[in-house]
Amino acid sequence: MATGKYIRWQGLAITQLTVAVSVVSGLSVAGLGLGVSLLSKGLVNPGVLIFLAMGFLCTSAFCNYAAVVTRLLDFRLTARKVRKDSTPNYDKPLVIFWRDKDEYGRATWRLFWFGQTLFLLGASCLIVAVGQMYI
Repeated sequence: MATGKYIRWQGLAITQLTVAVSVVSGLSVAGLGLGVSLLSKGLVNPGVLIFLAMGFLCTSAFCNYAAVVTRLLDFRLTARKVRKDSTPNYDKPLVIFWRDKDEYGRATWRLFWFGQTLFLLGASCLIVAVGQMYI
């Protein structure tokens, strides 16, 4: 009974992380699009703040992409471990690029939180840059 609850909880946690990464990735790319659009139409001054915002948002999108890749590698290694435990003659290594599943799991969460922080910084800079035009 407890194992079933744990498996359901893990499924929910995986789903929530997926949704969070997807939402922030989409918002980062949308923010980049907004910044490029505002710059191309001359609605904001091409100052340091708008370029900081674009850099933060671009790096956030990259971090979220990297979080997805590390999650996939983590899942792949977890599946290999389960196969190795159930099949005695399974010979595939339990590492990819010299890293095990635990290291990929930690990297996923670090990239996730770093991407969230960069998104907040980028969105804040973008809001301030747009707000400066109306003050």
